[in-house]
Amino acid sequence: MDECRQPRHEGTSSLRQPVQGCAMTESIHYLDLDYMGVRGAIGAYLVSDGTSNMLIEAGPGNTVPALERALGEHGLRIEDLHACCLTHIHLDHAGAAGHLARRGVPIHVHSFGAKHIIDPSKLLASAGRIYGDQMDTLWGEVIPSAASMVHGLDDGDVVKVGDIELIAIETPGHARHHLVFQFNAGSDVACFTGDAAAMLIPGTGYVSVPMPPPEFDLPTWMSTIDLLRSGPWSRLMLTHGGIIEEIDRHLDQLVESMNRQVKCIKEGLAEGLGNEELLGRYRDSLRDEATSLGASASQFDDFVTTSLLGMNISGVDRYLQLQSEDAA
Repeated sequence: MDECRQPRHEGTSSLRQPVQGCAMTESIHYLDLDYMGVRGAIGAYLVSDGTSNMLIEAGPGNTVPALERALGEHGLRIEDLHACCLTHIHLDHAGAAGHLARRGVPIHVHSFGAKHIIDPSKLLASAGRIYGDQMDTLWGEVIPSAASMVHGLDDGDVVKVGDIELIAIETPGHARHHLVFQFNAGSDVACFTGDAAAMLIPGTGYVSVPMPPPEFDLPTWMSTIDLLRSGPWSRLMLTHGGIIEEIDRHLDQLVESMNRQVKCIKEGLAEGLGNEELLGRYRDSLRDEATSLGASASQFDDFVTTSLLGMNISGVDRYLQLQSEDAA
């Protein structure tokens, strides 16, 4: 099987031109991973040319059975995958990478994150500080990947299997090791966005923004959003929430929501609110926003969890501390 990574040539614009030689017979399939029984919460994408099969995102360790079922609906097994491309190493996107690698699937990930796929101990320790005793319930088993199965990517690198070619584009802000992947099929240019375009409650206009420590960076993420806005893609393929065709509208909502959330958390921290009081105020503000954009109470509770809110408060707090240190 032709499976390779092609580096960008220096001095080219690298990201904007369609990949040449594509047979344009590829198909994209959304695979719902049925995370915690919530449809649309976490997905992966299968790209196939009829012979070669590439997966974008691995999902958490506890969704491997759902991934197997979803692949089975397309007549495939995990062993039939020729590559898995991870947008970043957070457990909702990459927790199952070791399970896939053990079954022969090469893993492609940002070069900075590759070491954490090979040895996830530091990743698990960091996540454990956020999720505590909920780790197993939320993410399932995370296992190491053999170094020979993990391939680091940098900005502009191309992952190719058969007729399928994905361009890796560095998009920090949510995390420094974040990539999106551009896939060209004629006039249809898809962008697999991971968390760079945040999350959407399906069937609503509510954009949920994950802002984790220690790498959430507001101005850097805004620059990434500008890049997403200026790209050639006709669709954004979200890991959380499905497919976006009204790109500007979605990104406008993301910018507005992220700024409001950072302001809400910053004001609460400045007032010296206790954890529960700040969490309650923050949750109430998001519930009002989500309801106004068509989300039901049950949808809001499913997608905007206490874990997400606590993570965002910690992420914004850490970001503000770093800003203060830089100013000093």
